[in-house]
Amino acid sequence: MKQRRFGRVGVVLILVLVGVVLVWWVNSRTNEDPLWFMRSFRPKAAWIVVYWEGEMHMLFPGDVGYDPIMRAFAKGLGRWERYEEDIGLSEEDLAAYRAQGCFMELHYNRGIQVHTRFRYPEVKTFFVPLTGSHAKACRVFAGWNDRPRTGVFTMKDSRFDALCKAIESSLAVHLTQEP
Repeated sequence: MKQRRFGRVGVVLILVLVGVVLVWWVNSRTNEDPLWFMRSFRPKAAWIVVYWEGEMHMLFPGDVGYDPIMRAFAKGLGRWERYEEDIGLSEEDLAAYRAQGCFMELHYNRGIQVHTRFRYPEVKTFFVPLTGSHAKACRVFAGWNDRPRTGVFTMKDSRFDALCKAIESSLAVHLTQEP
């Protein structure tokens, strides 16, 4: 009976496979997210709140304007450009955006995981400034319920611009539909 031996190619393939599994396992453990390598975002918000120059507008699934905003947001957040660890949104900034700026909040009924290469816990709310310095930097804040935490995702300029356009056009259509 002839014994089978692994050739050099077989050994290299096994070592590469072991290396890939090891990298995945270490990142899965440290990030607490086994899908840390995925670059997509699909969850749909239970409701969206848009503050537009002092007025609050709520959108729910099925409302006119909801789907274009969700598509643009998912596309932008799924392919976030960078993560800034030390930036936060103060309570004063949050109140100012809600009172007089342009600002969007996306609320979820359960915790949502954004897949990253670093530890990022589940969130239930995303906060998106549409005007001001945070908007110029294309920042998306996240938190649990009504409090954003420190650390933000930055969208690519083109995706953030697409999100802003989707919000403006959806809001225009939504306002014509309101009684």
